[in-house]
Amino acid sequence: MELVNSLTAFSWWPNYLDVAGVKMRGIPEKQGHAFSRHGWLAAQEDPSLDADAVGRALRRQLRPLSAPTLERTRAEYVRREVIPFPRYFIIEPNASCNRKCVFCPIIVTNRKGNLKWPQFLKFIEECGQHEVYGISLYQLSEPMLWRGRDADGNKLDIADMVKASKDIGGFRAVNISTNGDADNLHRLLECDLDDLFISIDGTTAEVYDQNRPSTRANDTGAFQRTIDRVTVFLEAKAKLGSPRPWTRLQIINNELCAPQVHEFIQKWIVVPGVDDVLVKNLDGMTPWLGYSAVDKVEADLKMAKVATMPCQHIYAIGSLTADGRYTACCHDARTELTLEHANVDEMSFAEWWNGPYMTELRAEHEYGAKRLPCRDCAERDPWLGGIAQ
Repeated sequence: MELVNSLTAFSWWPNYLDVAGVKMRGIPEKQGHAFSRHGWLAAQEDPSLDADAVGRALRRQLRPLSAPTLERTRAEYVRREVIPFPRYFIIEPNASCNRKCVFCPIIVTNRKGNLKWPQFLKFIEECGQHEVYGISLYQLSEPMLWRGRDADGNKLDIADMVKASKDIGGFRAVNISTNGDADNLHRLLECDLDDLFISIDGTTAEVYDQNRPSTRANDTGAFQRTIDRVTVFLEAKAKLGSPRPWTRLQIINNELCAPQVHEFIQKWIVVPGVDDVLVKNLDGMTPWLGYSAVDKVEADLKMAKVATMPCQHIYAIGSLTADGRYTACCHDARTELTLEHANVDEMSFAEWWNGPYMTELRAEHEYGAKRLPCRDCAERDPWLGGIAQ
């Protein structure tokens, strides 16, 4: 996601930062810049090494299919080709969260509850019949809060979703994003999770609480409790010595966090169990948040770049919500981009993906007559190929 708040974000690229004694610029990614702990360690031992280059090489070695899969997706998008079944999904295990983040549209969502286990299994079994690559087990919620029961009444949590995504769905890359304030983080060391993103937006309680207000009344200890829980998890992961899950600590690059970004990188890159630190680009989410996350001046700058660009989600990414509905886009907080019977109980995902609703929506995007909320949404990625050739 291209940076939307260029006027208020922490800015350093292409200059180097001093990261705990090592010169680093960060590795450019789709959603920001990653600072590799592995590259940082290597450059400490041998100052002649480029820490970013080492980190990039290691990441590619661990994810050999990521780059070629992305290139296929990019080529298909430039051609406006719709493959029969998407390779990547973003699903919503639950519609609940223990934070009310100022930049997240969960604060306006009309969904409630948990995705039912039979619904998830039916969906994931269909995925297993196709060529799929990646699945994100989060959308607008805190996935560590998901709970379910199997047919025998056994209790389930998000680790069971990870296992099913691998064993039944055939997904090669499974990832979860969490705020880290959960008492079951250890379960992520008991499943075959590939990537874990932990968002701690700030280095002080003052900034953190403004970014991520707790849903609990008078929860003055939320920041420190989160730090403590994440620290326990990282210590356990480091003790195991396992490369999985690849664990990323990230900070949102908004106006509140900008003065703390450099400090955040240096704080977490030295911690065993961390694999990298991401300075994450802010999403404006204007159709759902107005100009509360990003002001109109900055939002208009981003929109000017992508206004005529069809959204990548409707060509490349499938979405399933916590109430079992299919939507055209994972950002669709109010569940507007769907139909009454578009759900896992009444149709297959392939029927939805290749059906008249999605076909018509893509045509609108290609010819510039976008409906709401698409018309006012700038969450589009020029790196995919930008405007049609």
